[in-house]
Amino acid sequence: MPRSTQTFDLNAFSGPFRAESDRACAVLGAALIDERLKQLFDRRLHYSNEALLLHSGVLGSFSSRISVARALTWIADDVRFDLDQLRDIRNKFAHNADHELSFADQSITDKCRTLKVAQALIDALEALANRPPTRFSPQVVRAWASVFQSPRQRFEVTVEMLAQHLDELGPTEPQYVGPDLRDELWALGMMEPTVRIQVTVLPQNEDEIGSATSRPPAGEPSN
Repeated sequence: MPRSTQTFDLNAFSGPFRAESDRACAVLGAALIDERLKQLFDRRLHYSNEALLLHSGVLGSFSSRISVARALTWIADDVRFDLDQLRDIRNKFAHNADHELSFADQSITDKCRTLKVAQALIDALEALANRPPTRFSPQVVRAWASVFQSPRQRFEVTVEMLAQHLDELGPTEPQYVGPDLRDELWALGMMEPTVRIQVTVLPQNEDEIGSATSRPPAGEPSN
């Protein structure tokens, strides 16, 4: 399977993405992240990529890719958490027949407020606002932070930042780097066996038996 060289273009994506309806925003945002995660697997897997990443393959679903990427420590736990939230939000929009469903729905609002990427940006800007003023006043900095406050805005910025983050994760070693099993087996086969011989001498006749049984223990006088 050929390696993809296409990277995420934030400027080209963000304008149309932010202009979409709530349902399209949720579905397309998660689809983008799923594709970036898939391409991470394509960069880091070196055998059977196509079969594994097919829809019917072991890594064919967004959920399985999230779980395996975390199990392999390719992504941090905060990233895994946000990926799972994006997937759940996507599923709510994709599987709900209510045409009025929006980011204002309480269940979706609650999930968006748990997104760690957006919260990290908000917390960082609040910390900046509390520092002694430099180029910008605290009021200006807090105005920037307000851009990420609504549920939909939290979702949008999380999608955009995670897409870039996943694209920045490079490939792994191109081939196996562990011990060579053939060399280990060859060394084992070339080892000369160690032979230990134990000899027990038994008496050959009755005189020797009598002599052996009548001999006093060492240190005792004979009669």
